[in-house]
Amino acid sequence: MRMLHTSDWHLGISTGPASRTEEQRWFLEWLLDTLQERAVDVLVVAGDVFDSMHPPAEAQELYYRFLARVGQAGVRDVVIVGGNHDSASRLDAPAALLEAVSVHVVGGVPATDDRLKRMIAPLRARGSEAVAAVCLAVPYVHEYRLGIRTSDLDQERTRAAFTSAFAGLYRDLADEAQALHPGVPIIATGHLTLGGESTRDDYPQEIHQVGTIKGLSGDILDPRIRYTALGHVHRAYPIAGTSARYCGSPIPYSLSEMQLPRRVVLVDLLEGDGLGVEAIEVPRSRDLVQLVGAPEDVLAELVALTWSTRLPPLVHVLVHSAMAEPGLNNRVHEALDSHPKGARPVLVEVRQLAPPGQLSGPGAAAPSLDALVPEGVFGLMCDAGQLTRDDRDQLERAFATVASAHGPILDAMIEAIELPPSARGDGQ
Repeated sequence: MRMLHTSDWHLGISTGPASRTEEQRWFLEWLLDTLQERAVDVLVVAGDVFDSMHPPAEAQELYYRFLARVGQAGVRDVVIVGGNHDSASRLDAPAALLEAVSVHVVGGVPATDDRLKRMIAPLRARGSEAVAAVCLAVPYVHEYRLGIRTSDLDQERTRAAFTSAFAGLYRDLADEAQALHPGVPIIATGHLTLGGESTRDDYPQEIHQVGTIKGLSGDILDPRIRYTALGHVHRAYPIAGTSARYCGSPIPYSLSEMQLPRRVVLVDLLEGDGLGVEAIEVPRSRDLVQLVGAPEDVLAELVALTWSTRLPPLVHVLVHSAMAEPGLNNRVHEALDSHPKGARPVLVEVRQLAPPGQLSGPGAAAPSLDALVPEGVFGLMCDAGQLTRDDRDQLERAFATVASAHGPILDAMIEAIELPPSARGDGQ
């Protein structure tokens, strides 16, 4: 049996004011073609189908149109589980209808007595009605469903409780699968942070965003599971010591995700215990670009910008300036209007970033807190840290990525940050 593993579509997501729907529509068309060309029997979507619990109508239309056509590509069964971004009840609502077209949906852990049976999806290969494998369809599981009350536990006991609960869930599901369909291979899904300490380099959130217990060990997976399709982390990589792996998001949703190829994973369940795994790169339809520098330099780069993708890039513009320039936004858009490939071919987000030493240093007047934008506060912190130029450049680029997604949070931080009295000015 041949399976394709994908996850983290985040249908309905936007980058700033720019919708990513066109890229997502193109990806789903490419996916349908790939399913047919590679003769895939089973499609597994490991969570975060949507970007929010209340996705826009166009995102839901993409989802249902895709499911209506997937059978035409020769796929016998589809397994979809909910992620932490999804509404479990919204995904589960049409489950009975979708089951009629061999789409098995588990938005959240069922609250019924037969929950284990409902989380097991029988899978078929082409040309046969026999069950060729079973999938333990495990969605994102809130600690409440696991019976864990983290408020009563310290870090060590919280980690132990999560490990025990997840290991028990996968073990019980494997037992149920063997009882229902003896002798067939078992695959599984998971939407969680797996991989231990190293996960901190890939996804800077704790397991389920609770406490500081980092990623769980791959030991939670039952040894009878042949392959585990993981979602949640947006980078594609295997979990050491297991047959589990993340496929990552199919589209780069941040500047950092532009650094690595986007992938889906093709999995062949072979005779005996054999397993064939192939990562397939998803063609990129749009790039994310960051331009950093003085106003005139950035404007020149905008005019000279070129691209080879089918859609124009989304551009983050970060301008070095000692103070706000009232006409800068207009100048940026005028530069875009004069672009030889068409009017306004890119999205531009303009933020002010003070160059080193501009806002602080020997003899410099302390700025008023009211006069500082988030990047100004960050500049003060970098100055105080006495960083090298290379280190500072890397930090500023990382900060720009965060700022582009979390501007309102940073604005709130300015209100709350405790600068020394000399830096506040005017009694602020």
